[in-house]
Amino acid sequence: MLKTGAAIFFSGTGNTKHVAKLFKERFKEEGINIELIDIAKKDKLEKDYDFYIFGGPIHAEMIPKILTDWVSKNILNSSKKCIVYHTLAGGKHIPGRIYLAKLLHKKGLDVVINTSVQMPNNYYHKFFNKNTDEEIIDILSNSPIKVDNIVKDFLNDNRSDIKYKKSTVGFKLVYDSFLIYAKKYAKRNFSLDKSKCINCKICEHECPTKNISMNDKNIEFYDRCIGCEKCIHRCPTDAILYKNKPFDSYKIERYLDKEKFYKK
Repeated sequence: MLKTGAAIFFSGTGNTKHVAKLFKERFKEEGINIELIDIAKKDKLEKDYDFYIFGGPIHAEMIPKILTDWVSKNILNSSKKCIVYHTLAGGKHIPGRIYLAKLLHKKGLDVVINTSVQMPNNYYHKFFNKNTDEEIIDILSNSPIKVDNIVKDFLNDNRSDIKYKKSTVGFKLVYDSFLIYAKKYAKRNFSLDKSKCINCKICEHECPTKNISMNDKNIEFYDRCIGCEKCIHRCPTDAILYKNKPFDSYKIERYLDKEKFYKK
């Protein structure tokens, strides 16, 4: 009988974290306690759990390496059941996104669910378009419904069709190229509007790779960027500029306050 689980996640702008919280709330209805584990803040597991939920955004068709590295290091070989979810702007789950599921499968874990949860687009300054407020509210209102269906399938052992023999080499090559490009991404593209900066250092403290140094409203980016964009979206005053121009950031909290719009 399942009593405790761990929702292990990496989240840049908050989308994946939000879904992890939805899992916690939904499993609570089943009398199951879920502990949230943000891998950017915890470097190891400190307890044993009955099952796992793993989540991360899709970066260049892959779950971020920072999450897969953490899983490789911290998740021991076992036969425990687990859920893998990807957050992404597109609503369609691509069966080829099985890299994390394959990693867990090799450790002996039983991946019952491997799926995707649509969330608002947060990569709209360079590619794609920003969602309208109405679209964001609609997408967020559907996320609890998606999570509810995932939990039901998991508890009823309605399994995803995971083709472990399918090659993921192509996806990894694309992602590895992206990582090389991303190393200096922030250094090339981001700067600071000192008139807006309140020297809170959220950008520095929240950066998962310690790629940022803030000193008296002077910002410096190093060569460890992974393109998660947490800095530019989490800045409370939108003081970080993209190509020296103001950037209208995506802050999920603005929309989560509008729970009256959620579809029950």
